[in-house]
Amino acid sequence: MIYPWLQDNWSFLIRSLRQQRLAHALMIEGTAGTGKQRLSDALVALLLCTGVTDTDQDADAACGQCRSCELLSGGAHPDYFDIHPDEGKDVIRVDQVRQLIGSLHLTTSISQRKLACIHPAELMNIASANALLKSLEEPAGDAVLILVCNDPGRLPVTVRSRCQSIVVSQPDRISSIKWLEAQSGRSADVVQLALEAAGGSPVRALEYIESPDLDAFGKIRIALAKLLNHPGSASIVSQELIDLKPDDLWRWLSSCCAEAVRLTMTGSRTDWLPDSVSLNPRGLLDLQRQADINRKLSASSVRGDLLLQDWLIRWAEQVI
Repeated sequence: MIYPWLQDNWSFLIRSLRQQRLAHALMIEGTAGTGKQRLSDALVALLLCTGVTDTDQDADAACGQCRSCELLSGGAHPDYFDIHPDEGKDVIRVDQVRQLIGSLHLTTSISQRKLACIHPAELMNIASANALLKSLEEPAGDAVLILVCNDPGRLPVTVRSRCQSIVVSQPDRISSIKWLEAQSGRSADVVQLALEAAGGSPVRALEYIESPDLDAFGKIRIALAKLLNHPGSASIVSQELIDLKPDDLWRWLSSCCAEAVRLTMTGSRTDWLPDSVSLNPRGLLDLQRQADINRKLSASSVRGDLLLQDWLIRWAEQVI
C-alpha cells in the first residue's frame, strides 16, 4: 500500500507509464524514513506484473495474483535484481554492478522487461557508479533501473544527470502525527516523541514506537538537560550514553541541538530543556555541525568515548 503522502509521486509515475513517458532510469530521493523504498517496490511490482499492461488506464497497481507477482512476493523473480550492500558492509561493490549489467542483457524469463533497484544508491563507490553509467544512458532492452537514494549529493553528477529525479518529501508534522496515531494506536505524547526521534520521518517514527530505541532518545534529552544544570557531570553523562548505537546517538544529539536553536531563536519552551537556562544559538549550531561530523567519524577508528565526552563538555558551556 502506498503511504498517503506518496500519492502525488505515485500518480506522476502512473501517468508517465500510461503515456509511455516513464524514464528507464529513475532516482527516488529524499530523507530516510519517508517511504522511498515502498514507492520503489510498488513501481517494481507494477512494471513486472503480467496481469496488467502499461496502457491499462484502470490499473494503478500490480494485480498481486499473476505468476510474476507471486514470484516477486516470494523474492524469487528472475527478472528482478535487488542490489544493496552485503550484510555488515557499507558499500555497493563494482562486481555487484557488473554482474547486474550482465544479467540485464539476458532475455527476460516472465515479464516484458527486467527491473533493478539499487539502494541506498549513494553507497556505490566511484568504480561502481562509473560501471553503471552506460546502462543508465543506454539500458539493455526495456530494462528499468531504479536508484533509491537518501543523499544524492554523494553520487557523481554523471549518475544524477542520467536519471529522472523523483523527490519524496516529508509530510507535514500534523499529517504525520495523525497517520502515526492511526497506525500505532498510541497516545499523542508517544507519537510526538517518536516523530522527534525520527527527525520528522514518519516511517522511521513508527519503527521507534515499537522499539526500545525510543527510550534511548528520551535518555539523551534527560542527560543533556542534566548537563545544563550540572556542567561538571560531563564524564558521568558520557558513561550513561556511550553504549547507545553511535549512528543514533550522534543523529539525536544533532537533532537536539537543532531543536534547541529553534526554541532559543523563537523564545519557545519545551518540556525537556530547563526553563531557567538560556543558550548560545551560535555555539549550538557549531555543536550540531560537530555532531554530524562525529557521526561519520564514529565508523572509523577514532575513540568514540573521547568524541562524546568532548562534545558534552562543549554542550555544557552553551549556557549564557
